[in-house]
Amino acid sequence: MFKRIRDLAAGVGFLMALILLPTSIVMAEENSDVAYLSQFDVSEYIELTSYEQIEVSANKGDTEGIHNDIGEYLESRSDLKKELPQAFVDRNTEILKKQLQSYADQYKISLSEFMKFYDKEITENTCQDYIEDMGMTYCKKLAAFQAVADKEGIEVTDEELNKYLDAQAFLAGYGTVEEYKKVNAFDAEEIREVLLSQEVLKFLESKVVYEIPEKE
Repeated sequence: MFKRIRDLAAGVGFLMALILLPTSIVMAEENSDVAYLSQFDVSEYIELTSYEQIEVSANKGDTEGIHNDIGEYLESRSDLKKELPQAFVDRNTEILKKQLQSYADQYKISLSEFMKFYDKEITENTCQDYIEDMGMTYCKKLAAFQAVADKEGIEVTDEELNKYLDAQAFLAGYGTVEEYKKVNAFDAEEIREVLLSQEVLKFLESKVVYEIPEKE
């Protein structure tokens, strides 16, 4: 379980490593209702790194590991021009916190105790700050994925999104998406962002360069 959480952190999900944002970042504008990538132009917020060659440490065939390395590469090498919209950051950080809390609940321990699997120095007083840093890192990665998508013309259309939701409703035993949504609350735009990230990762697989292991 903990390995899977760590893997999500580096890929489409959450990053464990903290990032130090550039000191030249401009303070975010007051934009309380901008909560989704579709509501703002990421090119105004992020300077996307080159991705023509992405060096990864994962082995060939390890799709999950490769995606993790791609996500970490984009996030760590791209720079923010200014702070991302606060509502966008808050939404994703809250999602992260709820998911981490659900894992902690499974093991019947507190959230701060669970977070020690990430950093043994975490205390109840520092736990929230740590999660907020993780949330910020995840948001930066999502913005980088969107920047790649914009540059390469990758998108998840309404038709594709609805097709995915129809399939999920069917698999769950519901006749319509509306019935499914009544019982299982979900955010369609949030799902679109995840699907877009997956499409970007698939595209970037062709840019991967594998590290050559050192000879003993």
